Amino acid sequence: MALLQINLLGDFQTRGASGSLVTLHSKKSQALVAYLSTRPAQLVSRDKIATLLWGSTAQEQARQSLRQTLFGLRKELAILSESQRILVEEGDQLGIDPELVETDSVRFQTLADDHTDGSLEAAAELYEGDFLEGFTINEEKFDQWVLAERERLHEIALKVHSELLEQQGRAGSIDKAIATAQRSLRIDALQENVHRGLMRLYMQRGDLVSALQQYETCARLLKRELRVEPEQETRKLHQEILQLRSSARLHVAGEDPRPDRKPTILVVEDNQLNRELTNAVLRQAGYTVLLAKDGAEALLLLGKERVDLLLLDIDLPFIDGHTLLEAAHQNGIDAPAIFISGMPGDEPEVKAFQIGAADFIRKPVKNSVLLMRIARVLKDSVAG
Repeated sequence: MALLQINLLGDFQTRGASGSLVTLHSKKSQALVAYLSTRPAQLVSRDKIATLLWGSTAQEQARQSLRQTLFGLRKELAILSESQRILVEEGDQLGIDPELVETDSVRFQTLADDHTDGSLEAAAELYEGDFLEGFTINEEKFDQWVLAERERLHEIALKVHSELLEQQGRAGSIDKAIATAQRSLRIDALQENVHRGLMRLYMQRGDLVSALQQYETCARLLKRELRVEPEQETRKLHQEILQLRSSARLHVAGEDPRPDRKPTILVVEDNQLNRELTNAVLRQAGYTVLLAKDGAEALLLLGKERVDLLLLDIDLPFIDGHTLLEAAHQNGIDAPAIFISGMPGDEPEVKAFQIGAADFIRKPVKNSVLLMRIARVLKDSVAG
């Protein structure tokens, strides 16, 4: 285990193996440790360090200042271990023992280079702020190095979040993707493409209010910081969300321009065979049928079409049936819902009724029973 943990992402901090803070009183000691710890196993000449940290003074004076700083640093680091030396001194060379020190910026770089789901997620969580945020020593060469390193790691962080967001989107992990997009915007709030992605994610979750609020946030930031309007793609997406919201309100009001319309049933089922069989049975019985293979697709249909009844499976990709019904209710869509599920136990059924289901049918179900239960729920809905 590392004796010293050095945090350079965000505020500068040094901690011992137990997690307790280790205080380095001199600002130049902190700068020296920060510089050496980003180069594990690499030795740097004393002259280079002296020029980096005391470049505004004469060379001999800079060397003397370095000697004094090293003297105090050795004493402060010796508290962590009497036998193991964190600071490596070999002749005119200085370094940090990579076996005894762990640096968050180095760890971040390693995770970012791995590109797997787990490593990208860990890298994103590790990036708690820009490199040595707010840290300066008023020495031109050191401060320039900090700025260059800060910009480099900042760009890597944006790429990490972008790649992770894409992977989570493909996997249908909507809540995780939303959290990743929000974290990416904390790094750089002017990423219009990320604002758009977050708007789409909110739409998939059925949260049209948050999607509209995200557009307003994006437009306000662009206007204030860059004095520009959102791009055409962003404005078009905003209009689509407004239309979905308008359709949802029309649905709630019970308005429909089509006279003598047949009841419309939305079937949400990920199994293609079951979906098509149910479609055939309902159409033969005279119903208008809409089909969705997952919860995200169902939410989009609910925003565009008036639906009189939902037939929901529970175990769905992206958004499960329970969450889908809750999202529909949150957006003002109160069409009755019948759950059809083969999940074992009482919990799925209990939760279905807790969130407002009109009925619950266990698979397999006979066509005659299904049609009877649908007719009853539709009749109760009209009567209510």
